[in-house]
Amino acid sequence: MDEILENLVPHERICQWRGKHPHCEDKFRITEEDISFLKMLRVPPPNYCPTCRRMRRFVHMNFVRLFKRSCDAPGHSENMISIYPEECLFPVYDYKFFISDEFDPFSYGVNYREGESPLKMLLYLRKKFPMPSFVNRDPSSVNSEYSNGGRDNKNCYFAVACYHAEDVWYSSLVNKSRNVMDSRDIMQSELLYEGFMSDFVYKSSFVYFSASCSDCFLVFDCKNCDSCFGCVNLRNKKYCVWNEQLSKQDYESFIKSTNPLGRSKLAEYKKKFWKLVATQPMSASHNIGSDNVSGVGIKNCRNLFDVVNAENGSEHIRHADGAMSHKDSMDFLYSGGHSSKLYGTTNIGSQSSNVRFSVSSKFCTDCEFIFNSKNLNNCFMCFGLQNKSHCLLNKQYSQEEYFKIMDQIKSEMIKSGEYEDPLGFEFSAQAYNFSMGQLGYPLNDEEIKTLGGYVAKEPETNAGDIEMVKAADLPETIAGVGDDILNKAILCETTGRPFRIIGSELEFYRRMSLPLPTVHPSVRMETLFRLAPDGKKYKVICAKCGNETDSMFNPKDGFILYCDNCFKQEVY
Repeated sequence: MDEILENLVPHERICQWRGKHPHCEDKFRITEEDISFLKMLRVPPPNYCPTCRRMRRFVHMNFVRLFKRSCDAPGHSENMISIYPEECLFPVYDYKFFISDEFDPFSYGVNYREGESPLKMLLYLRKKFPMPSFVNRDPSSVNSEYSNGGRDNKNCYFAVACYHAEDVWYSSLVNKSRNVMDSRDIMQSELLYEGFMSDFVYKSSFVYFSASCSDCFLVFDCKNCDSCFGCVNLRNKKYCVWNEQLSKQDYESFIKSTNPLGRSKLAEYKKKFWKLVATQPMSASHNIGSDNVSGVGIKNCRNLFDVVNAENGSEHIRHADGAMSHKDSMDFLYSGGHSSKLYGTTNIGSQSSNVRFSVSSKFCTDCEFIFNSKNLNNCFMCFGLQNKSHCLLNKQYSQEEYFKIMDQIKSEMIKSGEYEDPLGFEFSAQAYNFSMGQLGYPLNDEEIKTLGGYVAKEPETNAGDIEMVKAADLPETIAGVGDDILNKAILCETTGRPFRIIGSELEFYRRMSLPLPTVHPSVRMETLFRLAPDGKKYKVICAKCGNETDSMFNPKDGFILYCDNCFKQEVY
């Protein structure tokens, strides 16, 4: 490794996936700054372009799908809910069984066989070792059975990576909030429907890129606003409709005219709102309070390059997505708080340090090639372990034995080139077409298989004898909906898939005076992700100054995109 890094100079490379799918960058540069990070992290230069490296990480994550499938644990034949489809190439065990004392991860251990490809041995163990049905089901969460990841949640239904949340439905990345539905990336909010990248919001619906807003409806990039309807780019305003200032009396009269809110009227308001958004300047990057950063969705960070979504003082990071209180890392997707020196990882965090080529583990230090593990120190090529040190290929070693064998394996991988880009699609338990990768970098079935991934079919819905209701036959307003809807299934107007309304969800719609949804929850979640897909950014020309800037929005969407400086001058 020393020889590789000492001789490394800036140069251009051809991506190994060149010509195999439409998103590849073909050629990419290893820059002086990249080399500095590679030396700090002690890894060789990658052979894939930044976009392809992102795809290789995103294939491991599924934020919007749940599947009913059989449990593969010995002696188990029951059906269970899982984030992995029936076609998953690896066995899948019920999460409670996976973390119980009945399950022994060391029973899968294998001895390292000198002369055999270490990466092939790792893949062999990967295919044999079972996956937990969910990434993490925190025991501190209450009545949140259909949620994945997160911690300290209560009464959450299909909530993904939510923390300290209560009464949240069909949402992801919701933190310290309650009574939130169909939302993503929300902080300290309450009574919110369809919020996106917004904080400190109260009793509002259809809120995007906004903060400190109350009693608002259809607002985009509004800050410190109260009682506003259909507004864009407002600051410190009250009683505004379609960006026009009204008196309190006129505003209240307008709101009265909107009630009761029916689906047809809501569709008209949405259409008018997005037309208004398209006429107003928009912050291309939505970076806030940051210094020396390149990327989008960055809040209060510094010294970041090619980063999408970072916050809480993250610093010194390259080619990464989803950094929270993180530093000194490169090429990772999602990190828990206060982690550092990660490389080639997906969903590693919560005070982890010096971890490489690993997936879905936390509280880990000085580890490589670890999967679905917790509280590890000096472990290499391990699956499903907790509170362990000096383990290799799921076998326990003394400290001396561990370092001897680990160094031998690592040297062999470096010589053969296996250490450069070890985790391809074949290591993912997730079908690419249902992964986060498909949302930002869609591929057809043949492309997925060519790259080493697998494709899962859309699961059949077994609704039994339950009565089906077409979306067009639903009452226009929530006032016309009786409790009998809880015993029926609504046919999604987009996909035709049936979905149910649960009791707490119906209560929320009534409280917020919103009509019933006519689209399946997973489609609604995917729609929010596609508004600004994770890992996706574009180079655009500022509509005001003409300089190039990063954008989280596709220029083909027709928005008026401004760089950070021009947007501040225009709006503030």
